[in-house]
Amino acid sequence: MNNELNYKLVKTDDEIHSFYHLADKVWHEYFPCILEKEQIDYMVEMFFSKDAMDKQIKSGYEFYFVQKDNENIGFIVVHPEEEKLFLSKLYLTLENRGKGYASKMMNFVIARAKELKKKSVYLTVNKYNKHTIDVYNHCGYKTIRSEQTDIGKGYIMDDYVMELTL
Repeated sequence: MNNELNYKLVKTDDEIHSFYHLADKVWHEYFPCILEKEQIDYMVEMFFSKDAMDKQIKSGYEFYFVQKDNENIGFIVVHPEEEKLFLSKLYLTLENRGKGYASKMMNFVIARAKELKKKSVYLTVNKYNKHTIDVYNHCGYKTIRSEQTDIGKGYIMDDYVMELTL
């Protein structure tokens, strides 16, 4: 087994289907400590259903499987904007956390931003997700503001916006 990660851009309906199931698994592993199950279920459908992913892909979002030894162990979603790259999602399966893969994934995102000649990478992170905020701070991201987004059904995303200047 090697320590290399590969990044596979999602293109087909079968890949969208697989991505949905991976995201559903990962989000239900990751978010129960800060979100209710009903909100996780709602957000998975909102962001990762076939219709939602088709719409996002058509508007320029790039969905990547993160693979190790040909197995999907995580995922990244980015959206190129005029001068910045929006890092929408970056997640690993539970059994693959704490192995240094997240920093490799961050390097992939930075390389993608540079390839697209962007000046920065920015993201949103739940205000109560302290560990992840600490990781982003360690990687050089700075908190630039906080924002609340109504996502429907009475759910609010209460986030910090963080940015890394390249």
